[in-house]
Amino acid sequence: MKSNFYFTLNKFINFMAKLLKTNIYSLAFGGKGVGKIDGKVCFVKGALPGEDVEFYVTKSTSRYIEGDVSKIIVPSEDRQKPVCRYYSICGGCDLQHISYEKELFYKNEQAIQLIKRISGINDFTAGEIVPSKDCYHYRSSVTLHKTGARYGYYKKRQHSIIPIDECPIADKAINMEIVELDGKKGKEEVTLKTDFKGKVWSSNVMGERFFIDQYNGVEFFASPKAFSQANRPAASNIAKILKEWIGSDEKDSAFFDLYCGSGFFSFLLKDNFCFGVGIDSSQIAIDCAKSTIKRMDLANIKFYKGDAEKIFFDVFERNKKSRNILFVDPPRTGLPKMFLEKAARLNDINRIYYLSCDPACLSRDIKVITAFSKWRLTRILPFDMFPRTAHIEVLAEFVPPKTR
Repeated sequence: MKSNFYFTLNKFINFMAKLLKTNIYSLAFGGKGVGKIDGKVCFVKGALPGEDVEFYVTKSTSRYIEGDVSKIIVPSEDRQKPVCRYYSICGGCDLQHISYEKELFYKNEQAIQLIKRISGINDFTAGEIVPSKDCYHYRSSVTLHKTGARYGYYKKRQHSIIPIDECPIADKAINMEIVELDGKKGKEEVTLKTDFKGKVWSSNVMGERFFIDQYNGVEFFASPKAFSQANRPAASNIAKILKEWIGSDEKDSAFFDLYCGSGFFSFLLKDNFCFGVGIDSSQIAIDCAKSTIKRMDLANIKFYKGDAEKIFFDVFERNKKSRNILFVDPPRTGLPKMFLEKAARLNDINRIYYLSCDPACLSRDIKVITAFSKWRLTRILPFDMFPRTAHIEVLAEFVPPKTR
């Protein structure tokens, strides 16, 4: 019995250490190259479509093999040298080894195909992905973790931290602050954010709890301790597109902004409605939003602190108008099924807009929303909010079946 165990273990170790070869024909969501060996799908980290590669196995099941590239036999013409010196070990970026043009192409394809495959819906309009203004130095918000006397990011597939001196996708002003953090007393986790003037604000500094930010000409309070959009030009584009899709109806309309953060979309779309409602679980974010209301002397927006899936329905009944728009911008994991099913049954919602940073979770939630005959998915639009990473932002619109 014991000898059989060791035979099986040695066989497994030998297989996992074995080098395999394959041709890569596609790029999967997450950034891994896709190939096949004897009919079994292979997901190879670091490989690009059109390449012949050698890789070592990191995981094998009856349905697929996962591995990491050990040698590029025939390189892709789209392959390029990564800018970041931590790229091979840092868990942040996945696509620095491919041209930005091709990154956009594959992200656009991945978003559309994921939604079609997981939701089972094909009858919707898909706009071409909106590129980021810059693919480096675009991040206006980063969170760093302490290791010893230094700060850095999590390693790939690990919870250990790699100390860094700079991050090529972070704002240049943030990179200057990263160096200053080293050796100082500070919290285990520090968030750095830049405002519209380029000033850096830190969650590690006592007097920097709030600051004034500006998007599309609208000023509001923000905080280094509250969620904010990480790519300023991309976030502005999303707000402009959402404003266009929704249209203006100031007579008797309400905008319900769930997971609203500091009220980013509520404030940028405030002229589209006669009344706005925001809900978020973060006290600091709600404090920011309420401070903005006072600063702008607004009487047509309310904010509530709480879990959206728990308090929304009561808030909705107390604040609904003749026309009601529901907008959700949830965490990466998406929305609870029970919440979606209940929200989809509400008779007084006229349209639903869903902004997601994970098209796979969005696709799952689309399936739940459209399971009721009340709603159909009309269009989606991907945005490249996080260039050089595998993440894709997608805006989706749902309308009643008879609406054109």
